[in-house]
Amino acid sequence: MPNILLTRIDNRLIHGQVATQWTSSIGANLLLVANDDVASNTFRQGLMDMAAPSYAQTRYWSVQKTIDTIHKASDAQKIFIVCENPQDVLKLVEGGVPI
Repeated sequence: MPNILLTRIDNRLIHGQVATQWTSSIGANLLLVANDDVASNTFRQGLMDMAAPSYAQTRYWSVQKTIDTIHKASDAQKIFIVCENPQDVLKLVEGGVPI
């Protein structure tokens, strides 16, 4: 089972508060943005990479890729999922992501 520490709905996705407060306080080492638009937008990914803390990896996956892949996560990955809207979170839950 993937080690999902927190799932947050925030239309800004990765930004200062997520990077400096949430990620460190929960001890996450992987920020996973689950959003179809961001998964294919390298410009937005680059902006969020600049805000992400250096100690955490980032992944930008579509909602379906998250559903298909999250169960392969290593136990060492402490995952913080960030979604842009409640609809994406609902799709994750309906797809079996153990939030």
